[in-house]
Amino acid sequence: MPEKNVEDEDVKAAIERPDTGDGPGTDNLDDLPESDFAGSSEDDTGAGPQATATIPYDCPVANFIDQLSATGHVTHTSYMKTSVTLHHNAARLSHQGVLEVWKVRPASAHFDVDAAGAVAQYVKVNEYAWAVGNTVGNQRSISIEMANATLAPNWTVGEATWKNAARLAGWLFAKVIGQRPSRSNLVYHHHWSSTVCAGPFMDRIYDQVLAAAQVAYDNFTDAQSTLRPDTEPVPAERRR
Repeated sequence: MPEKNVEDEDVKAAIERPDTGDGPGTDNLDDLPESDFAGSSEDDTGAGPQATATIPYDCPVANFIDQLSATGHVTHTSYMKTSVTLHHNAARLSHQGVLEVWKVRPASAHFDVDAAGAVAQYVKVNEYAWAVGNTVGNQRSISIEMANATLAPNWTVGEATWKNAARLAGWLFAKVIGQRPSRSNLVYHHHWSSTVCAGPFMDRIYDQVLAAAQVAYDNFTDAQSTLRPDTEPVPAERRR
């Protein structure tokens, strides 16, 4: 009997889910405010591989930025980010599986953390991902997806996944946002729109997730790290 392909089924189910609460957050993307990003506003189109480099994280980051951009499900406008939003896949997806869903569904996020805790990047950190179903949320927040370990009704997320998502969030707060993670700036998807994402399991362990992100932030702010040119440094007045 052929082996059941769980991911193929989960990709199909994720594409068909009507209650995601994600998307661009506005019917008319031309109505978005102009960028307030302090970095370069230069158009990177055609600038070569370095134009879409991943973040200079201290762990490997799989690069899906060009492939996601090819779907059209991202807005290449940069904004100053002030928060991190965590999501669940609502499926047991690989990084490639996440991309397959977003090729069909008009959605995206900046990062995904898979079942093993590995990280992939799909959107530049300062750009507008179609993630939270809310214009301000998409402008101001960096979204991190997490693979599920189990499906409905509990939507659990494995320890390796959520701990590495929290660690990534800590890095983003230290190196991009310039503020320590707190209850007001480390949020779940349902903070922005009507959805159960990141699921009841993640709701129950929020305090652990926040604590892990804070430990990571403290470690990254203590460490001396050189940013690559494609990652904007935090302005001095916004450092805490």
